[in-house]
Amino acid sequence: MLGLKGLLVLAGALALVPGTAQAAWLQAKSRHFTITSDGGEAKLHEFAEKLEKFDGLLRNATGIDDPEAGSPVHVYLLSNDSKVKALARNPNIAGFYTTSDRFAYAVLARGAKMSEYDVGAEDILFHEYSHHFMLHHFPAAYPAWYVEGFAEFFSVVKFPKDGSIQFGRIPMARAPTLVQDSPYPLKDLFARDTEGLGLRDGDRYYGTAWLLTHYFQYKTDRRAEISHYLKDLTAGVPDMKLDGYFAGGIDGLEKDLKAYMRRPLSASRLDPKAVTVGAITISPVDPARGALIEDELWLMNHPRTEDLPQIVSAIRATAAKFPSSGYALALLAEAEWDAEEKAAALADADRAIALDPGLSRAYSIRARVLLERARDDDREEDWKAALKAIVKANRADTEDPVPLALFYRYHAMKGGPMPDIGYDGLAKAFELLPQSPEYRMTYVQALAFRGKYAEASRLLDPLAYSPHPSGMRDAALALKKRFDAEAAKKKSPSTVP
Repeated sequence: MLGLKGLLVLAGALALVPGTAQAAWLQAKSRHFTITSDGGEAKLHEFAEKLEKFDGLLRNATGIDDPEAGSPVHVYLLSNDSKVKALARNPNIAGFYTTSDRFAYAVLARGAKMSEYDVGAEDILFHEYSHHFMLHHFPAAYPAWYVEGFAEFFSVVKFPKDGSIQFGRIPMARAPTLVQDSPYPLKDLFARDTEGLGLRDGDRYYGTAWLLTHYFQYKTDRRAEISHYLKDLTAGVPDMKLDGYFAGGIDGLEKDLKAYMRRPLSASRLDPKAVTVGAITISPVDPARGALIEDELWLMNHPRTEDLPQIVSAIRATAAKFPSSGYALALLAEAEWDAEEKAAALADADRAIALDPGLSRAYSIRARVLLERARDDDREEDWKAALKAIVKANRADTEDPVPLALFYRYHAMKGGPMPDIGYDGLAKAFELLPQSPEYRMTYVQALAFRGKYAEASRLLDPLAYSPHPSGMRDAALALKKRFDAEAAKKKSPSTVP
């Protein structure tokens, strides 16, 4: 085994625009992933197998044994990284992960990274899927460094030909700053999130988060310390004194960590028999859908208002080439809805339904338009039509969270007591996609409305303690404070004057 510095020396010595034309697309479906690519079938199958093995690694390492929980993650493999950078509106990334209102998805370019010192697209996917997995199976108020350290620890993996999985490896993209600049100070690491980190400090932060996670993974005699710390932190123990959790205090831990870094570092190997990949099916994508994939990605990835007219025009032009495709018209209706073209959205949703009465997406857009109309004019026929569209959308696809959330919204907008089935529908939407901040926020507010303040506060933890700053995080922190106060009132014994 080589330490960080030795590996650096050795490695040194070894010196999307909308509407573009595409090749034929293929789609691979496995237990936990749906992968769409315009590359070859053999490579697609190999990639799908790799993703299932990675999911199996996380389940094996964390003891999660529920193989079917949640919706599959969709992965889009594009032909080059310039398309990925354009979609992300960021010239510095090779891939990204986010959520739509239907599923979590990742976008990356096909092909291997140029050097092990690069953060490649697969590294990003494994890192982000680790976050996805953590948020789905054991969400809590973890510190930012641990959230990122967990993802970094598992994201550097190898899949040898013998079928095993090697993990816990050194993230070489982070290694130079660790060796040259030393680890990020632990007092700062424990105290902060990722806001405002520059490139170099970011590598130190993420590298040190990985190193500390690695340390507690392989220093089994110290593992109880971090377990105690994380347990108290997630339980909300007040006035925690950091020095009291680690032998020698935080300064002693930092000294030990630096010494640990200078030694040969261990890695792990998961036996091939420990993971069952399961069936992988590959089929061609319908030509209309294939022609619309990149346009759909532009629409899904939280487009700017000024970009919507161009996206609508691109989808409309492509849909015109496939006049018998209900899918193309449903996607066009979604784009028109986002662009505030409500009458066109309703008309195209109805045209899509006429072509394909089983399109959940088309019924959902019809319901959105009718709900807005019912809110404005309060006519009973519009409320009834909106509800009918929601029910049909749900029947067309019972695993689509959108109709479930719309059913709750219908009752909330119409007023009157919320039926239990409305809460149940929202709960299922959240269970299908807990990674969605919007579904999580709506669900916790529904729980609070029912007086379940403690549960609502707990489910806010992943948003409130996200390592990445956002308006959603600020709102979650404010709500959590209010819910905690209400929960404390319910716990306090009532006093009679």
